[in-house]
Amino acid sequence: MPSSGRFNRPRGRQASPAATAGVQPIGRVRRSQLVSTYGIGSIVDLEKGSFMPMGLDDWESATRLPSLTIGEARLQAQLGVTHFRLPPTAEDLYGLPGRVDASHCIPAVRFPAWHQCPKCNRIGTEGKPFQLSADGTQLECGAHSKPLPTNPVRFVVACRKGHMDDFPWEWWAHRRRDGGICDRPQLELGSRGKSAALGDLYVKCRHCNSSASLGDAFRPDSLGNAGCRGVRPWLHDRQEGCDSPPRVIQRGASNAHFAVIASAISIPPVSEATFQIIDGQWLTLGALPEEAVRPVLASLAATYGVPIDSLVAAYNEKQKIDGNADRTATVDSRAEEYSALSVDRDDPVVGGIVPQFCNSVSPPPEGLRPWFDLVGAVSRLREVRALAGFSRIEPYPVSAEKVAEALRDGAIAPLSKTPRNWLPAAEIRGEGLFLRFRASAIGDWLKANPGLEHRVAKLERRSRMIAEERGYPRGYSITARLLLVHSFAHALIRTISVDCGYSSSALRERLYISEGDSQNPPMNGVLIYTGSPDSEGSLGGLVRLADPHQIEHVVRRAILSARWCGSDPVCIETDPDQSGERISGAACHCCLLLPETACEKFNRELDRTMLVGSADDGGPPGWRGFFADLAE
Repeated sequence: MPSSGRFNRPRGRQASPAATAGVQPIGRVRRSQLVSTYGIGSIVDLEKGSFMPMGLDDWESATRLPSLTIGEARLQAQLGVTHFRLPPTAEDLYGLPGRVDASHCIPAVRFPAWHQCPKCNRIGTEGKPFQLSADGTQLECGAHSKPLPTNPVRFVVACRKGHMDDFPWEWWAHRRRDGGICDRPQLELGSRGKSAALGDLYVKCRHCNSSASLGDAFRPDSLGNAGCRGVRPWLHDRQEGCDSPPRVIQRGASNAHFAVIASAISIPPVSEATFQIIDGQWLTLGALPEEAVRPVLASLAATYGVPIDSLVAAYNEKQKIDGNADRTATVDSRAEEYSALSVDRDDPVVGGIVPQFCNSVSPPPEGLRPWFDLVGAVSRLREVRALAGFSRIEPYPVSAEKVAEALRDGAIAPLSKTPRNWLPAAEIRGEGLFLRFRASAIGDWLKANPGLEHRVAKLERRSRMIAEERGYPRGYSITARLLLVHSFAHALIRTISVDCGYSSSALRERLYISEGDSQNPPMNGVLIYTGSPDSEGSLGGLVRLADPHQIEHVVRRAILSARWCGSDPVCIETDPDQSGERISGAACHCCLLLPETACEKFNRELDRTMLVGSADDGGPPGWRGFFADLAE
């Protein structure tokens, strides 16, 4: 269901719900988009202008309903919150067509504040010289016989710490004028009409005739010595003392907002029906003294028709997860999921509540056993995705257990002025296909192909260099195992989308990769799954692929397709030293790259040669691909 945004208040103003009851929303976005693409701090382009969703401080009243509260105990423990909240859905007002209840909408602020008249090319803000329309949703230019809606300007200023500000138009137009900005600036933004290049645009002051081209606006030093002002429009404030240099970017650029999303798949015991009963009542149960808990559990047991001992066990498990302050340091969430995906699980329905996880595992077909040791069909799957923060200019890779540290260090921008005990989240329900590689086969492959080490070392060196340049810690190293499993996941998704009718943007990967140590075995698995936030799941197409005949056909097709790329021999001969920020070997849009919604790693850390071998077909210093025999 769509969520409505109450995007009708200019920056710096915030009306109470009572004052805005019956507002006309300026647009609607899907609920799941409010925790990803159009999350807090992003710029949403709509018919009536550009707007920025406000922070959690302004979401409080709209998300307070119990029906919007959801839980995922493992993810809550990692992020240090007590619950998650779904974005609200709009409620149309009876008898008032086109108007909605403001208390069930997400508030937003107009950003950028500067607009341009499409007819006279004047630029300015509300009151200088534009006025607010009668319905309060957009700015209009009144210099014409009929007021004309204005358009937001194309350029804004942002920094790596998440701050965002309007482009300094007045300063830019007068930057070469003696005496600086004139006393009555009246600006216009025009084009010389010679080309579509940025250098053809200019901003001019009609009062003093000062003007400047925008040709060098995107240079790193274009704003001179002006530091970042620390403006946070989504929080109504400014953060003093920002030492990150500001940069000019386009309003709709992809680097204007990178959501930091933490996710978890509901697995036992969290997915069990009895745990769901406890989790749904936890805001009440968690506040009770110990002596009052058992009577409440007895009442719940009678209501749902379940044994009280089952609820007591679920209650104790919930306490254990929430009370483990060291959980993020001692428990690997992916390892827990990997173990759950590796065994059969079909818990019973209890009290009318359906378990959130159902998995059936089987040995792979004979033709795939040299490479895989398990195939899983996840017929019931629930994923919770929580928005924990965001970055600008460049994505900041951070795991769920490191989010609090990244927020404290200012590496990612916060969603509220002060920490809250909840975060916005979305539920995804669907199905998945799990494939586990044979660990001994990967070990034998690594030993038999020492030439891999040199190629992997190049990518590892490049990854480490980029992390040092950008100042973020790495949680893992680039290894041949990582490149192999990740590249296979991409090849498999591309094949499924072609042969099985799924759109590649509708599928997602979830990687389970680790080198292992003396305490934990290595992980070599991948879950390909699909789902929807607006329904109870999908139609079973991925689960059917776990059939022995189907899975062997799909995997063989994926490897055969990876043998040849439309960009070969250039692609297969790609030197990792030349990969730049991609941190990849042989991987391009013709062979491995996917829509970024499908990839956990922004289409990085891929190498097709891990699957099919190096360009010289295995002779020193080359290597054989892991699936070389399958591809022959």
